[in-house]
Amino acid sequence: MSHRPKDIESSCAGTYGLHSMRTRLLARTGDPVGKLIAPDFRGDAYALYEQMRAQGPAHRSRTGLLAVLSYDSCHQVLQDPRFSTCESLARSGHGCALTRPAPARAEVRCSGSTRFDKAYSIAASLLHPALHRSATRIDTVAHDLLRRQADAGSIDLVDDFAFPLVVACLSEVLGIPSADSAYFADMCGVIGRPVDGTLSEAQAEAVHDAHEDLAALAIRWERERRGSPGDDLISRLIASGGGEETGDDLSALIDHVQRRGRRETPVTSPGRSGTASDKLSLEEIAAVCRTLIASGLDTAVCLIGNAVAALAARPDQWQTLRTAPALAAKAVEETLRFNPPHQFVLRIASEQVEVAGHSLPPRSGVLVALAAAHRDGHRFPDPDRFDLARSTQSGHLIADGAMRLENSLAQLAGESALRALAGQLPRLRPVGRAVRRPGGAISGFTHLPFHVSATP
Repeated sequence: MSHRPKDIESSCAGTYGLHSMRTRLLARTGDPVGKLIAPDFRGDAYALYEQMRAQGPAHRSRTGLLAVLSYDSCHQVLQDPRFSTCESLARSGHGCALTRPAPARAEVRCSGSTRFDKAYSIAASLLHPALHRSATRIDTVAHDLLRRQADAGSIDLVDDFAFPLVVACLSEVLGIPSADSAYFADMCGVIGRPVDGTLSEAQAEAVHDAHEDLAALAIRWERERRGSPGDDLISRLIASGGGEETGDDLSALIDHVQRRGRRETPVTSPGRSGTASDKLSLEEIAAVCRTLIASGLDTAVCLIGNAVAALAARPDQWQTLRTAPALAAKAVEETLRFNPPHQFVLRIASEQVEVAGHSLPPRSGVLVALAAAHRDGHRFPDPDRFDLARSTQSGHLIADGAMRLENSLAQLAGESALRALAGQLPRLRPVGRAVRRPGGAISGFTHLPFHVSATP
């Protein structure tokens, strides 16, 4: 039985659209949820979470959304099949360029589950072995990026360090040949770099073209690795799932590319995702590549920036990391709790359901505040403290398979970034104004300038 609400697209688009006049007006009148989902939000999200939390584990907003804030309530909604995914808040707004609609449109797409979740889950489990073989090269890239900026005396940790480092990680993960490295980096710059503002028509066209180029590359990569497999992620995906090479498979991928350009909701094809088949299709492998480049890159860059900002605010924690660089993985884990890139997601009730004492009729919208849940004092002692000694037994809430894949990339890239920074920066000293990216769904920085020195 499908749990997808009927006619949910039109209902969502009218009620929960990011750019709706009603939402903008409610934000101006102080509604905390209205502020969070406003596309130009740059305020203190955690102050808004606490404002809402003062009323209990859930907050009824005048936007029509119920914001759930406690760890247990958020976990309940994410695990309940009676809630379907709505992508307008989870993956649009001011995130990566590829996930945004054209400037004149703000559509919402909902589905009971992501059709590529199986592929995302397999890819997440294979990321570490695919990148581990290149750990030394990635660490060298990280150190080289810092050394290049030493003479200048300062570095923008977003543009000059985090972004090129994550592109290098992706290049290693996907096994990009040296002949394609410059082309691949340019594609990442178009698809994966956040844009501070609404896409122009020219930018939207460039994104669409880059998406088609990526699909063409995915076809070539899959064919080449099938004939000559390596240790990269694509080869491992083909080996783990068997893969398929049929005309129908290519047609499905082409159709998917065209749907992305039109922003249409995908419909699961027979014999593909959603079936009992253990084989990964070309479309699924291409979806993994797209997700890693389009939103995984952005997630990783945001996580690195958030980690550095948190450590700069806590010099004692920075010195702890410098003394023991092996704690880089712990610092990444704590950042995912303290200030995760993915702050919240939207879910839609497909039938009557009760959440945190609130009875919700069908088609009700729920804002699942992941970041608030990770600062739930009932689950995490002293939740507002960034602490490398904290136990991570409670774990982080993951909304779907795509987020698990994105977080996996962010964790691996973040560890390399923090190890390099701990080895080369005696102190984390800001030298200019940090600029936060707009929008509440994704937490990160567009600019994060710091002093850098050639001596440890």
